[in-house]
Amino acid sequence: MKPVHLLFSLPLRWKLLGGLLIVAMLVIGLAIFAVGRYVRDVQPISDVLVESLVRERSTILQAVISAITANLRGLLDDPALQDAYALLAAGSGNTYAAQRQLERAFQNMLDNHPGYRQVRFVAIGGRTLVAVPTQPQLDETEQEYFKSLQRNLTFNGVFTSAIARRGNDFEIDFAAIVRRSGRPIGYLVLSVDPTGRSTPAQPSILTALRPLNVPAGVIGFYLIRSDGQIDTISEAVAGQSYEQRARAQRLAAQPFTAPINYVSPVTNRLVRGFAVPVYGMDRILVAEAQVLLAARADEAGRFLVEFGALGAAVLGAIALLALYLDWSVTRPLRRIIQAAQRAAQRRDIPELSIQQTDEIGTLASALPALGSLSRQDTQALEERLAQRTREVELMRAIGRQLFSLRDTESLLQRVAELICQTFAEIDHVHIFSLDAPSQTLLLRVAKAQHGDPPLSRGYRIRASQRTVIGRAVQSGQPVLQLFDESAPNELLPRTRAELALPLPLREGLFGVLDLHSNRAETFGDAEIALFQAIADQIAVVITNAQLFEELQARLAEIESLNQRALGEVWRGYEVARRRAMPRRGFTAPEHDSQWSELQLRAYYSGELQERIDEETVTFALPVELRGQRFGAVEWTVPRAMYNENMRLLARELAARLAVSADNTRLLERLQRLAERERLVNTISDRLSRQTRVEQVLQVAARELGQALRLPQAFIQLDMKALLEPDREPDQESEKRHEGKLE
Repeated sequence: MKPVHLLFSLPLRWKLLGGLLIVAMLVIGLAIFAVGRYVRDVQPISDVLVESLVRERSTILQAVISAITANLRGLLDDPALQDAYALLAAGSGNTYAAQRQLERAFQNMLDNHPGYRQVRFVAIGGRTLVAVPTQPQLDETEQEYFKSLQRNLTFNGVFTSAIARRGNDFEIDFAAIVRRSGRPIGYLVLSVDPTGRSTPAQPSILTALRPLNVPAGVIGFYLIRSDGQIDTISEAVAGQSYEQRARAQRLAAQPFTAPINYVSPVTNRLVRGFAVPVYGMDRILVAEAQVLLAARADEAGRFLVEFGALGAAVLGAIALLALYLDWSVTRPLRRIIQAAQRAAQRRDIPELSIQQTDEIGTLASALPALGSLSRQDTQALEERLAQRTREVELMRAIGRQLFSLRDTESLLQRVAELICQTFAEIDHVHIFSLDAPSQTLLLRVAKAQHGDPPLSRGYRIRASQRTVIGRAVQSGQPVLQLFDESAPNELLPRTRAELALPLPLREGLFGVLDLHSNRAETFGDAEIALFQAIADQIAVVITNAQLFEELQARLAEIESLNQRALGEVWRGYEVARRRAMPRRGFTAPEHDSQWSELQLRAYYSGELQERIDEETVTFALPVELRGQRFGAVEWTVPRAMYNENMRLLARELAARLAVSADNTRLLERLQRLAERERLVNTISDRLSRQTRVEQVLQVAARELGQALRLPQAFIQLDMKALLEPDREPDQESEKRHEGKLE
């Protein structure tokens, strides 16, 4: 019998069993195929959903924390309550009135915020001084906030405690250090109901931590501190084990750029999650969902058996569920992703047309706001960049104006004026110079934004004093001091912020640039860096000005030496010429008799002198070179030709005459030197031709007499003294040779 006939001939029981087995295998295969397709399509969507939801919950949580922190800061910084804190902490004065004042303020805070359970003021030692509503416990040294803040009394932020479980209720404390004149005097503690039951219409802390049921599964939320402490409403971490804390600590240190798979420290199961930091709480918010088809084998087996038992109905349900998820999750998320990409590109977000009111609908409605925030952040960054660009341009403008100045006093005055003109928030500008030997700071320039400065030039202070300026000199770094009405500035009571910037030179310190403002927020980090750059620029310009002044002084000294040397040379030259004239057959003219009255007046005054007649004009100009006058020149011209051009031409001719005369003097000197060298060479040549001493002496006497134009010349030698240098000369040993001129 053929196999087909055998198959058709099987018993009906076996046919039903085989058919059921085939149907079961088909169902299982279809189930595996459907689940595989489902996981492949939904997993990326789940990643986007987890990341989007955790960011949304983080935004809600940060908004709640910011509101609570702002209210706590309002009580902490209220000027009307600061004296009451100080009186209660000191335990002196009218403590009853201070306590009543704080109780009214605390009660008012609780009335306006139903979610706040208690406000209390605790002494620095841990004793409760004021609490609304009152509490029987007076010692808070075992509280979490007290232990943390006690270890770091310089902390200026707001400490957030762990979420405490009290029966079926929860509570969280927000605490900040109360200071008086910079010294900690106690703690201000605000206990808050994190569940938000009293204000259900408003978001709360536990709103962000409640698990969320979505078609892809359950998404859980919890908070992790850096030390591994977990804050959640789940019972799984009621007694957190060492392993759970270690997992949580590793998770807190993990940088998240995309959802990852890990073992949950809460459920101890493999999950896929994402985490973002929550600013203001020192925690990260984690959202996680169970990984599909990654569970243990027994769970997968049970799932497949149940799926096979359900049969085609389950397949239909899965198909409907897949269709439902495609329409309600996948497609909306794809539109949201496209809109998010457009927002990242700073493009307009089109209308999404998502009518859902679930988390996806909420995300879709929040996306335009997120895009707007992104554009605002971009605009803020552009404005900040523009501000920095303006600051750079400002420094360049200040540099251009300062580098053109060469006088130190004018430079310092211009610096103060530029700072007051450029920075309207600067009310007073002082520039002090340091006297290194006496270690005294002298006020060189004082400038006020409005009115006259209270400090006058010449005001002195010691560099060793513990003032803002003194500390800047001692440390060589910028020093910022804030003032208030309780401790004002001694010289300028309205000053709320003072910034002292040292002005360093190549060697040592020139002084200090002292800036005052009536607003405490004027000098931030960016402003301090800007003014430090300006101070460094001022120091460079001062150094250049001092170098220029030194150079000018040296040039003036060199010019003065040149003038004196030139004057001495010309006086010597004039004396030499007068001495030489009689021997050449000339008579030296009398100084006053040879010069006209105009020439004498021009010579002694150094200015143009003129005499105007009816037809002619006679004028004289001094002949001078490098500040030394050694003559005068006089012209007589027709009156019609005498004008400014004629005077300019005459000045130019006089200057040219002075240069030509000095060049002639130098030429004559060179000629004399050349003539002297020629005579010396000639005499040396003639002496070298003689063979006897008497001839050498005779030729030397004759040549020297002729060279010096003398009627007679004598040479007398002591021959024995030449042979015996230590013996006294006598008349017998002397030889005398005479040379006579023909």
